[in-house]
Amino acid sequence: MHPDVRKLLEVQKVDQSIAKIQRDLDSIPRERARREAALDAIRRRHDELVAGLRQAEVDARSNETSIRSADEEIKKLETRLNAVRNNAEYQATLLQIGSVRQERGKTEEAGLALLERIEALRAELVAKKAELDEAQGVFDAFVSEGEVFLARRRIDLEKVSKGRDGLTHGVPPDLMARYSKMFGARDSLAVCAVDGRTCTGCYTAIPPNLLVKLQASSAVVTCNSCQRILYLAE
Repeated sequence: MHPDVRKLLEVQKVDQSIAKIQRDLDSIPRERARREAALDAIRRRHDELVAGLRQAEVDARSNETSIRSADEEIKKLETRLNAVRNNAEYQATLLQIGSVRQERGKTEEAGLALLERIEALRAELVAKKAELDEAQGVFDAFVSEGEVFLARRRIDLEKVSKGRDGLTHGVPPDLMARYSKMFGARDSLAVCAVDGRTCTGCYTAIPPNLLVKLQASSAVVTCNSCQRILYLAE
């Protein structure tokens, strides 16, 4: 194996560990954001139910007030009915009483519907509050555990990263730059083995002339297909 490739292979092992740790570090904030969005959706629905219940209760009280007002109006009209002096006025008052009673009936029906809605909202709110409390507890536990996990992985990252620069000592800058570009572009696999006559990075056959160079370790050889840096599997 070419000396520079051997060094890059060791660097790649470190970089793969670093990449794995970095994925872990990136995954926690993403997962937290996803969970927080789900929790916020539950909380929004809970708050909507609270607001809806309050409004329904306000409407129910207003409805009760309207019914009481209608009852008072009916009493006044019935009192007036006993004091009317002619048939026309009597009939007009009867019509008024009928109209008020009709409106009162509609109001009462609406009130019954409101009471049913209030009962349904209260039941849904109890269930949603329980769901919210449970979801909040799960989220808080995730945040706490996530912070511990992140702290541990940051320590791992610091440990793994130490000494990386020493591994690259003596590697030509242009080769190092090529390796770095390939590592980022090829799923953290810039240096890969040739198994038999096949590149294990892209599974393309390696031409005989490149196999000769690999066997001689006389030059840094790259795959003509995927451009990865090659070495012979031992």
